[in-house]
Amino acid sequence: MTLPNFEIPEYCRYLIKCVQEAGGKAILVGGCVRDILLNRNIQDFDIEVFGLALGKVRDILKRRFGEIDLSGYKFGVLKLTSYRIDVSIPRIEWVTGHKHTAFEVQLAPFITYAEAAQRRDFTINSMGIDLTSGVLWDPFRGKNDLQAGILKHVSSHFFEDPLRVLRGMQFTGRFHLKLHPHTRSMCQKMSPENLSRRKVFDEFKKLFVESHHPSRGFLFLQQVNWLQYFEPWYRCQQELPDPWNEILKILDHCNIDADSKRIVWMCTTLWQQLERVHIACRNFFRQWIYDEELFKQILSNVNLFSTREVD
Repeated sequence: MTLPNFEIPEYCRYLIKCVQEAGGKAILVGGCVRDILLNRNIQDFDIEVFGLALGKVRDILKRRFGEIDLSGYKFGVLKLTSYRIDVSIPRIEWVTGHKHTAFEVQLAPFITYAEAAQRRDFTINSMGIDLTSGVLWDPFRGKNDLQAGILKHVSSHFFEDPLRVLRGMQFTGRFHLKLHPHTRSMCQKMSPENLSRRKVFDEFKKLFVESHHPSRGFLFLQQVNWLQYFEPWYRCQQELPDPWNEILKILDHCNIDADSKRIVWMCTTLWQQLERVHIACRNFFRQWIYDEELFKQILSNVNLFSTREVD
């Protein structure tokens, strides 16, 4: 299968060579494969190593690359922060409770690629590239879904993590995807009840920073009945649909490039526009925005705009 021309840094190729020499196979996986197929620039690389135990991979990286971030070691993840590479071992996961973090992991370096990819969220993120042969590994037809602009879950494992619904929200906004009906049905049966504030807001940050049409993310929430979990937005959409649609249009016209300023502008605009139609939302934003300093900055902006309007 022919792939677009793309550049892999020399240190990345060196890592793959080291793994091969030790008897393993290193596959480029996840979002970077998706972005290669979309001809986007790649800054972070995810490599999954098959055929080698975690300790062996750790020793190879330490000997050849020096310092390693071992914070994800028990999950089979090794980070080369200086090179922006995450190296992982295939694993099997199973849920042990209701919280986002309640799961057990078994490292399984000798399973097949298809077995390993079953734990991925969406088909567009389930592909892998064997950089030695240039072959695309695509057991769940992610390339076809990407070309057709379809967001589809990989397997029934999707149910195990409600954060995947919010990942779907930001992917829809970033890549202009249509939600597959079966995936929509699955999302509608899930809720963010056991997700942390930080995890929830981080997905919105990705929507705000990386999408030129964040309105698509909010429309996704409406599709899967998740807007109800964000009370002021839901109230506005239900009671004042025309002002709500205008708010979404305003968000799509943000022309700020700096990430931090873009997030502040988006949140300030949402808050300010809701208050203009007399929907109180201060308590909501205080809870939704986990970062206290960011909240203070947005609150200051809202107060400033309110003062100007009074004047």
